[in-house]
Amino acid sequence: MKKALIVFSNKSSKTRKFGEEIASFLLNRGLEAELITINNFDPTKLQGAEYLLLSSWKSKSLFLFSKPDSEWNNFVNKLPSLNGIRIAMFATYNFFAGGIFRRMKKYLSGKTKEIGVAIKSKDGSLSISDKMTLNEFID
Repeated sequence: MKKALIVFSNKSSKTRKFGEEIASFLLNRGLEAELITINNFDPTKLQGAEYLLLSSWKSKSLFLFSKPDSEWNNFVNKLPSLNGIRIAMFATYNFFAGGIFRRMKKYLSGKTKEIGVAIKSKDGSLSISDKMTLNEFID
């Protein structure tokens, strides 16, 4: 069975809900899916993982200046090389998703060569479009 880890910052109930919906969708598609907060993540969990889906918390609320917060940056710094694991990003937002994905990619650039997909939600729900994107990501 393919293994997916969904890692998120636990500062928003919307982000938790989005992560739960992603995990449920992946479970229904036959994957082993585990939802983990950044604070509870152990890099040994990456053993055998084929997919890693990451979310971060924005340190600024203005869409032009949004970037991952220091907790997420510290988390990424502790990650081993992610080459060989398919990476996706997800985020929730209030007004604009802003440049959070671009900045997350920047921080992840030393860990992986490629980011597969990025999905976002305003209310934490997984849309039909998101499901289609995830289907393509895991196929």
